This record gives sequence, structure tokens and C-alpha cells, in this order.
Amino acid sequence: MGYVGDGSHFGVRVTYVVEPEGVTFGTAGSLKLAAHLLDDTFLVVQADVVSEISLTDMARFHSDKHGEVSIALTNAEDPSAYGVAIVDEENKITRFVEKPAPGTVPSNLVSTGFYILEPEVLDYVENEKWDFAKDLFPYLMRLGQQLFGYTFDSFWVDVGELNGYLKGVNWVLRSLTTDPPKDARLIGGSSEAVFARGDVKIGQGSEMRGPAWIDNGTSLGENVQIKAGTILKENSHLMSGTSFETGVAFENTVFGRNCTIKSTIIGERAVVGNNVSMDRAMIGQGCNIGNDAKILPGSKLWPNTRVEAGSTVDGIVAVPRDKSFYFDTGLGQYSGILATSIQEFLDALKIVPLESLEYHIGRRDFEKWTKDVLGSIQLADNIRTVRRSQLMGEDLRLQLVGVVKEWADRVSSPEPQPQDQKQADPPLTTV
Repeated sequence: MGYVGDGSHFGVRVTYVVEPEGVTFGTAGSLKLAAHLLDDTFLVVQADVVSEISLTDMARFHSDKHGEVSIALTNAEDPSAYGVAIVDEENKITRFVEKPAPGTVPSNLVSTGFYILEPEVLDYVENEKWDFAKDLFPYLMRLGQQLFGYTFDSFWVDVGELNGYLKGVNWVLRSLTTDPPKDARLIGGSSEAVFARGDVKIGQGSEMRGPAWIDNGTSLGENVQIKAGTILKENSHLMSGTSFETGVAFENTVFGRNCTIKSTIIGERAVVGNNVSMDRAMIGQGCNIGNDAKILPGSKLWPNTRVEAGSTVDGIVAVPRDKSFYFDTGLGQYSGILATSIQEFLDALKIVPLESLEYHIGRRDFEKWTKDVLGSIQLADNIRTVRRSQLMGEDLRLQLVGVVKEWADRVSSPEPQPQDQKQADPPLTTV
């Protein structure tokens, strides 16, 4: 809202509808708050995707089909992380399967988060907790309403997780080579373009390979290496011997000497010591990482977390003490056990009194903490499924431990390297 404002800078008019404070709405429930503004066919776009989809073609498809809902679909190599749609020969959606197990569904068509809806569809949203994929669309199909799938093959990526975010970054950078920004200058050749904006300082012996972006106020020490897929935002500082490959450093970040950063997102004002290595990680704003630390693949650090010198962070989400989960056995009855990371949370689930588990699951505390603090909607959804099963006692403990361990193992597992990364890199361009 602060960036877009009223939209006049972009030649549009923007109206905001905001959820009441303290209330969590579903994707469809939140849209119903804007029902009074929607009196004609309208488009819904989920905010965590980047795509080249032709909305004009999709709108024409929707008009031709005369259905209530059109959902943009694309083929995914692994549809298990998405909602999968089954369509007939007329592109009518006959079934939805949410996050199917690999190889169990005869379709690789996944929903991309682009919907065209008729305004009366909102009349079917029964409460503010409803989601599109889980609640509204299956309900409309049970009522016999027509939902169609618009299939497209152009670029699309879900940037709500690390690998997709980095793919989105690379797509943006490569698009700059064909449509370069007017306020930036090109460093090096156009085939491996490095764009710099404003005052940028580059030390002796530093080398850069594009596509990459270096913002105003950034400084590189001697013998720094910037490789393809890298963005350095304003006032980023990399000291001598540090290498940064495929990732984003946000504003006012500082990196010490001889660091190795790969496929990682670092939040603003983070301070990284000397000889630190990071690989496929997410570092929150204001984090302080000591010398010789290792941040292993899948690791996530909550903002303002401190990692001591020489430490290894392996697939956990570390949180500051004010964001810790305090296990109670009742209202105001602290059990003496708290969790500041996903591993501590998992360990605590195994040993806390059963009344603590039953108390927190009933209040939806686990779901709120995993979504708001750990940042995992998927884990929160899995815990919600356990809660709705109404298990008690050791059966509840067993199921909770199972879903949390499965998520923890997944986020700490190294992602497979794309085949093209095994090929020899092109030579570096010395600046």
C-alpha cells in the first residue's frame, strides 16, 4: 500500500479493502469484503506468482465458455505441491485434487492463481474462512456450476518458496537484457549483462557475470565475485574475496571477507561475518551471523536472529525469544518448555504433557505459530487436518510429531541441482 499508493503513479486507480485486525480470512473470504466493488466480470490474481500469461486471451476464453469461473492452468513437472485440475475435452473442470501424491493423478495441470469470476460467485462464499481451492470451487462443482480451465504454456512460477522466488528473480533479470531500464548503465557485454544504477564502487580484481543487478550505494571489495542471477539492493557491502551467486541481498546488508553465498535471500540490515557460507537459505532482516558460520540448505532464520561464530544452522527456523512457542498446560499454566526453532518444537512435542498438546491444539495455537512465525502455511494446514481429526492423547502426539517431522525433513533436504548447472559456466567478465 505504501509503494502503490492510490495508483496514480502507474496510471490506475487503486481501492484497498483490508481485513479486520486480529481476524484471519481465507482467500475467498477476504475477497468477499470487496463484493460491493464487483458488479461485473472480474479477475483475481494471487500475489505470489510471476507470469507472462496473456490475460486478454484468458478473458476471451472465459467469454466464449459462458461459465461462472475460469481458472488458468499450466503444466508442472511435479504437481504434488499444488492443486491439480482434471479437465475434459471441452476444458471443463471435472475434478480437483489438492496436493496429490506423485504419480496418483492423471494430470499435471496445476492452478496458477489467476481466476476470472462472475460477480454472483461471491454469493456462494459462506464464511470468511473459505479458500478458493479448498472450499469455494469444490462447492460450486457440487452445485453443478460450470468451471473451466484455461491452459497456457508461457512462463509461470510460484515465488512463495525459495526455488520459485529465485526462478522469478532470474526471469526478471533476463527480461532486462531485452528491455533495459533507462536509469541504469550496462557493465560488460549484453549477453551476460550486469546492470548498475547510481553510485557503485567496484574493487580491484572483482569479477561479475550477468544477468545481475547492482543498486546505488553498493560497494564491492577486492576480488569479489558476482555471478549470474544476483541482485544487490541499495547500500549492500561485500568485503574482499566474497562470492555471491544467484540470490538477493536487500538494502543495507554487510558481508565480511571470503564469504560464499549461493541461492540465498538475505533481508535488509543483515550483518554477515567473515568466512561464512550460505546455500539455499532464507535470512531474515536484521540477522547477525558470526564468523565461520555455516548456513546449510533449507535453513531459514527469523528476523533479528543471532548466529554465534562457528555455528552450523541445519534446516531449522531460528526465532528470537519473543517469538518462541511457550507450552502451557492451561490458561496461564506454563509447562517450563519452549521452542525457538523447528527442531526444538519437534522435540517438545515428543515430551510435553498430553494436556499441553490438547490445550494448544484446541486453541489453534500450533497453527497460528507455524504460519505466523515459521512462515509455513503448508505446515499450518497439515496441523489443522490433525486438529479436525479430533484425536486425543498419545494418538494426537503421534500425528503431530509425524506432520512436523515430515515438514522439517522436507525443508532441510537439499534441492536437486538443475541439469544446466552441471554444464561449464561461461568465463567471468573482469571489471
